[in-house]
Amino acid sequence: MSSSSAPLTSAQTHALFDILIHHQLYSEITAFKNPSTINQYGYPFKKAEGTQSSSPLLQNMLNKFALTNPALKNLGQEFWQNKVGVLIAKLAEAELSESYDKGAIGSRKALSTASSSIAEYVARGMLGGYPVTKGRSDGKTKDYDTSKPQDVQRGFDDLMHGLIYDDLLDHMFERVKETGNLEDHLDVVKAGHEYMLLNAASFLHHVFVMSPDGQYLVRVLENAHRLIPYTVIKQTLRVGNAATMINGMVRLVLAKLSVTAMTNWIGLTNNSNDGMNLLQQIISTVLAWDTAEFQKRASKLESVRDAPDKKVFKAIKGYVYASRDKHEAVRNKSIQEEKSIVAVILESADPAVDVNTLNEQQHSVAMEFYSTYLSIRDREELTKISCKLQPDILTAMVREIVTAMDPVIRAIHNAVDLSGTIQDAENFLTDLIKISKPRRKGIRSRTSSRQSSRESSPAPSAPASIADQEASEVPTVEDYVHLLRRHAPSMHKFVHQVTKNAPELANDYLVYAKRIFSEFRVDDNAKDAEERGEGGAGNMSAPLHAMFSSLSNEKQDELKKLLDEHESHLGQLKDTSLSRLTSIMQPVASQSKPPNKGTTHGPGMYLSRWNSLLDSTLITPATAHGPVRRGWQVKGELDGKGLKTATSLLEAKKSKDKNTQMMANGTGDAEDRKERKRDAMEEDKMTKIWDGMRDGWVGVCRGLEVMGPD
Repeated sequence: MSSSSAPLTSAQTHALFDILIHHQLYSEITAFKNPSTINQYGYPFKKAEGTQSSSPLLQNMLNKFALTNPALKNLGQEFWQNKVGVLIAKLAEAELSESYDKGAIGSRKALSTASSSIAEYVARGMLGGYPVTKGRSDGKTKDYDTSKPQDVQRGFDDLMHGLIYDDLLDHMFERVKETGNLEDHLDVVKAGHEYMLLNAASFLHHVFVMSPDGQYLVRVLENAHRLIPYTVIKQTLRVGNAATMINGMVRLVLAKLSVTAMTNWIGLTNNSNDGMNLLQQIISTVLAWDTAEFQKRASKLESVRDAPDKKVFKAIKGYVYASRDKHEAVRNKSIQEEKSIVAVILESADPAVDVNTLNEQQHSVAMEFYSTYLSIRDREELTKISCKLQPDILTAMVREIVTAMDPVIRAIHNAVDLSGTIQDAENFLTDLIKISKPRRKGIRSRTSSRQSSRESSPAPSAPASIADQEASEVPTVEDYVHLLRRHAPSMHKFVHQVTKNAPELANDYLVYAKRIFSEFRVDDNAKDAEERGEGGAGNMSAPLHAMFSSLSNEKQDELKKLLDEHESHLGQLKDTSLSRLTSIMQPVASQSKPPNKGTTHGPGMYLSRWNSLLDSTLITPATAHGPVRRGWQVKGELDGKGLKTATSLLEAKKSKDKNTQMMANGTGDAEDRKERKRDAMEEDKMTKIWDGMRDGWVGVCRGLEVMGPD
């Protein structure tokens, strides 16, 4: 197709491809709220004959990237259908709470949108291919200065090009086998590594500091970290015989220690509910700590001054445990009539409660009470599925995974000191948790000394909190950069030892990596079009042009304007990402006196895509009668202790400084709030394009379904 006959310019095609992948992938992820979705997924799960996959992009990526992994390829279809599929269906049937109902962005929403924003880059590369630039070098002969942002960014592009289109992967493999020192690699590898490290630091900072539920996730991570018996695990991993070590680890993690388990074992009873193993004990304990906090909050809300009548709380409690159909009907009515979810709940209660009898404070308490009880129910359901489900699917899944991975585990055990690897992982998590909490003013060091290591901490008799220490300074992106720099050598050492001491396993993964990178290649026709400036979406340029040409001229003109605006938006995001990359590299590059303040906004265009999904989320009106809100208008459901918010219980005189409040509430700083609103508005404009192109694009994606193993 010549440029004169192409319905879209290269920039417009790029913008269209970006929008379609963005919406398609997130719609597939959100569809898993429906229990029937997994039964329409496709191989390796069950699917009725003659039907098409409802999740073609996710299904394609699972088959190409996960099922071909040497560690997972031995897992049979029965495992995916009768274990993973059943567990996913059970989670969907549990109908965990929605952000709309809770009046804030929840943890699951934050994590699902984060995973979608990253996965869309993989999907875009898988379908369109990695861009080819005419005359690009493989990077082997170039010099890159890792203190210069432009060199680092260019180095990453050249690294990816060399891995996908040239033999750079073979060169890296041989070098990794020889040394675990990054400095011994080519400059292009060091530059690409630096780029990935800086972006990973930015991602961690955004997850744990800037995202709405960041500090809650820190708290959950710390609670689990405190409960893991690292000492026993390390002792077990020191066993020289691989079979004995694997058996010991399985017993440690999966053995159920209870009276019922003992009587079942000796044949006195035959009770399927034989207690919980260590893994389930950790999960249930973390969830139980959360539940206890929520129950305390619910009790306090019922007894606050000028609380609503008891019949209000009774109606809310009854609704929380109502059916899915009831929940969806009330939610839809709340949106359509622009009433708060609590107002509709009270109106539909039996007997009905007049919401007009509640003043603003009482309505706020009722909303908080509803959100609290939703959180309690969520944790009850998660505990049932992960720890009390009969038959015990989670334990059976882990056993099958260990069995399938037995050759890989044996090879790694013989090649690496796994006890030392676990110690490195423990140290990393300890430092990550410490660095993610606010710190006292004037304390620049984020590292933990041996005195503050996990081993010296008290026994975990209570849940963790960011209020464990007085704090007023928010962690910066640079803090996470230093964290990753400090711990990256541990990963380098591990990869080097596996490559050197387990050659067969290393070669298996080399073949796997080559297969993965081959999925990102642009075909010859698309390559020629890209070099002529007529592409924009690589392999998908021609299908997109054909789809767009099928629209009416009037519709094409309307969408072209929006595509131009979106491409301009993407350009702005790219420039902003580079400027932020520069800002966090300047202190690193300079050996002079470090700056007084760090950076609170890191690089990465995907962060904006993440925010656009979060900030366009519908949220219940704040008042009994009022407009439906968006995600950018509300804070996260946290308080200053890293717990879920009980706004009406917080006393202003006890509130912390604005930095810690910003971090705890998940509201971000002024710049972050401005960008959140911008991203939400951009998402609305993108939705118009998605609505106009959805049917044709979904048809294209369904043609990508993988019908079975190669």
